[in-house]
Parts: sequence; C-alpha cells; structure tokens
Amino acid sequence: MINRSLLKKSIAEACWLLIACTAAVYSFCWTRVWLVSQFTMGQFQTVLEQFREYERFSPVPFEQLFTYTGRVALTFDEPVVVVSVSLWAIARGSDCVSGEIGRGTMEMLLAQPVSRLQVLWSHATVTLGGVAVLAVASWLGVYTGIMTNTVEEPVVRSWTIPWLQLEIPNLLAEEEVQRIPLRDKIDPAHLAPAASNLFAFGVFLAGVTTLLSSLDRYRWRTIGLIAGFYIFQMIVKIVGLAADHLAWLRCCTFFTAYEPARAVSIAVRTPESAWNLVLRDAAGGWIGWGPMGFNLLLIGLGTIAYLGATLVFQKRDLPAPL
Repeated sequence: MINRSLLKKSIAEACWLLIACTAAVYSFCWTRVWLVSQFTMGQFQTVLEQFREYERFSPVPFEQLFTYTGRVALTFDEPVVVVSVSLWAIARGSDCVSGEIGRGTMEMLLAQPVSRLQVLWSHATVTLGGVAVLAVASWLGVYTGIMTNTVEEPVVRSWTIPWLQLEIPNLLAEEEVQRIPLRDKIDPAHLAPAASNLFAFGVFLAGVTTLLSSLDRYRWRTIGLIAGFYIFQMIVKIVGLAADHLAWLRCCTFFTAYEPARAVSIAVRTPESAWNLVLRDAAGGWIGWGPMGFNLLLIGLGTIAYLGATLVFQKRDLPAPL
C-alpha cells in the first residue's frame, strides 16, 4: 500500500512545515509552563474570581484551575497549539489530491508504476506521523517546563501549644516565600491524556481535509471549505456553551470531543479512569464518555473520512492539467 519513493517525496515536501510546527508547539508549551510558574496560586485565583460568570466557557470548573496541574493543562487548549496542529493537518490533507492536481503533477505521478491507493496512503502516512510528532512535542514541551521551573509559595510561621497539640499562625512574623520545584506539584504523567486527545484531534482534521481534497481539483477551494467547516463547528460549540437551552448543540460539533483539560482533571481525580472509554459512578451507572472514548470517536471519524477519500479517489476521473 505504501511506496517507498512516494513516502520519500511526501517527507521531502512536508519536512520544513513539520519542523516549524514542532518547534512552535514545543517552545510555546515550555513557555506556557514558565508563565504559570511566574504567578502564585493566590494571585491567579484572585484574577480568575473576577470572571466567575464566564465559568460556563471554561473546559473545567474554576476549582480545577486553582491547582498547578489544572493551569498547565490549559496549555493544550491554547490557540498556538491547536492552530499548529490544525495548520499541519489542513496543509498536508489538502495537498494530498487537489494539491497534486492543481500543480499538474498528479498525472505524472500516476504515469509511474504506482497505484492511486499508494499515492493517497503514502501521503496519509506522513500526515498522521506528523500529527503524532506534534502531539509528542506538546507533551515534551510541558514536561521540560515542569522539570526546569520552580514556583513561589509563602512560608507559614506558627506557634505550637504543646499541651493542646495546637498550632496558631504567627501573624507577627515577616512574610517569607520559598522556591519549590514545579515537578513537586505536577505529575507529568497526568498530562499524557491531553497529548493523546490532541493527536486524535489532528487525525480527525487530517481525515476530513483529505476527504474534501479527494473531491476537488483546487487546493485553495479545499482549504476554504475545511476552514469554513472548522469555524462553523467552533461557533456551534460557543453557542452551545452560552445558553443552557441550546446545550444540545454541543453534540453537533467535533470540538466537544476535544477536551484535554477535562482529560487531565479525570487523570488527577481518578487515575484509574484516565484511559477509560466511559465513566461510571460508584453504583456502575453511566456518567459520560471517558478520555479514551472521545479519542476513539475522533480517530474513528478520521479513519472513516480517510476510507471515504480512498473510495472517491480510486473511482473519480482526473481532470486534465491546465
């Protein structure tokens, strides 16, 4: 199914974009963790409390954000990370068929002893491999930030009353702070589900873009269609979050399945459920989809889109190059 020469061609065409996106994701994730370490928890909580009425737009309750892990988990929701993965998936997915046709190189490719299946899946292999690289880079950036940064915490002085075994805060003592390694506050393993959710998001977007590319002959039109779809889906989610009576709209957008901060919250509260397909209460009742359930949903839809692209590309007539 995969031709080595086609694979080398796709890697050569994509390597600089992948290097740029990987560098952007890794450096931003490290910087984002550094920024978290610059604000004490009290300062952050004071600021966040001013926006309590907008809590419905937060991926997790504000109480989860009053922890260092919760604040770092928001890195995977940042536009730089999401846009970098989206840019890679859309750029490479749109180039798969309509890009080659638009450049007039598709006929030259198919004039060689290769099949259409090999052309599409060699390209898809590089695209999905790049998505995996970006997901790993995001986790490594966060991991590096956790291992290399420290946070300030106040030192609480107190008096001890021996016969009562009671400690009373010493309000007269001078305020002191101490630097604590961030790795003592955050377990990097708790952030792995967020990186896997980012990977699944990229797989879905790459699959849908490739499907649209297999239907068209102009790359610019493919990019326009997927960009319109992307923006529309984002608007649907925002509207679903804004009004309770429109909450059902959240079931109509793929962004509902991209909840990295929620996955981290589950990993922290119930580590045994971090990779579950579904979440259940103590009585075994259904609570909702687990982190792996959302991942499989995105990957499954992306795979279906890739299969659809394969069927369309194998049967369609290729237009003559202009």
